[in-house]
Amino acid sequence: MKNYFILFCFLLGFQSFAQKESDFYTDKIKDAKKKVDLVKDYKVNNKDDQDDSEKLQKAIDDLTASSKGGVINIPAGKYYFKNVVLKSNVHIIIDSKATIYATYPGNNKNFVIMSFGDEKHRATNVSVRSNKDMYTVDLSVSQNKNVRMFQLANSENFLIEGMNILDDNTKFNGITLGYVKYKGEYVMPENGVIKNCRIEKAHYGYGLIQSQAAKNVYYENIWGDGGVTLRLETGLKKMNDLQVGGNFNIVAKNIYCQNGNAALMVSPHSIQNGHVEAENVEAVNCGFAVRVGKGYVSKKQKVDNLKPGTYAGTSKITNVKSTYGTTAQVKSKHFRYMPCEDRKLIDGKNPDGESYKAPSCATVVNTAEGKGGAAKGYWNIEITNVKSIGYPHQKNDIMYEKDAVKDCNEGK
Repeated sequence: MKNYFILFCFLLGFQSFAQKESDFYTDKIKDAKKKVDLVKDYKVNNKDDQDDSEKLQKAIDDLTASSKGGVINIPAGKYYFKNVVLKSNVHIIIDSKATIYATYPGNNKNFVIMSFGDEKHRATNVSVRSNKDMYTVDLSVSQNKNVRMFQLANSENFLIEGMNILDDNTKFNGITLGYVKYKGEYVMPENGVIKNCRIEKAHYGYGLIQSQAAKNVYYENIWGDGGVTLRLETGLKKMNDLQVGGNFNIVAKNIYCQNGNAALMVSPHSIQNGHVEAENVEAVNCGFAVRVGKGYVSKKQKVDNLKPGTYAGTSKITNVKSTYGTTAQVKSKHFRYMPCEDRKLIDGKNPDGESYKAPSCATVVNTAEGKGGAAKGYWNIEITNVKSIGYPHQKNDIMYEKDAVKDCNEGK
């Protein structure tokens, strides 16, 4: 495992990675020998509000007992799930007229509706997809706001497709990718595709997807209302302290944000990440279309001789477009990138309690570029073909750390 990881990191510095979806995920659903229906075969009542988790888990476990796995059909109706673990060679197909709700766990502890593997099980060749159009996950009515739909850690060769999340400022991203300790080693999701998914009314600090740890993952056609649609941010304190995780060979296409903070965020904290590339990034009435952050370390991490994080120098973002709006989600730390003329339009805080209802700042903010190199947390990323629409006062498509204006009264 260690030798493979060293080779993987070495290659990242000398090549660009494949751009085709088929290079990231191999669909094994045709290999499944058995198909079951959650309602007909496992007697789930899809009209009541009772917890269906145990029956879905039994269906997964029954199919996993076969080396060829199987397919679980979830027909139209409503379902209540919590803490379900998807296991190898199981594929779930959800009807576009089905709605998934989070079962209240009885406390305010963090929980997930479905995990792709866990600390005991490595889930390989797995998928959750819609049968047509999008199925719905309604988190807006969840009694516990500390919930996410999907969590991926101990998984390989996975697909998530066709999900629409109705949110209302829940605590987490709808989909999270992270690490877990499995058989004495830290592992992360590898080789997967997440596409044709969206979220509505997301919290400023979250959004549709956050990837803290992943290798070889492809995103396409992802849409967010509120928050950050795709957050490549390795911000978990424990992960940074242990120096595990990170994002390696991440490719994203067609990323959209409206009424939020950003469509795409790339922030390394103190992790040495690999190659990332994105194209066709668009924002309407968001703080930014793209946020790129420099690396940094805490006081404790300096004592431990950790270095500020980076992404590979081959990383690139192209075709970025932003349309100005006046009611975006903007935190006070980003007011410095907003033209002084626009700051008078900053209104009170949004329902998330953290961000302000404020004008769009700029199409791109890139604080990773600066003097001092990696020792100061700076790293290089190529950003090309940037277009800004309707900004009345912002003169720059890309704002850098040196462009920040903290006090509009200075020099007067």
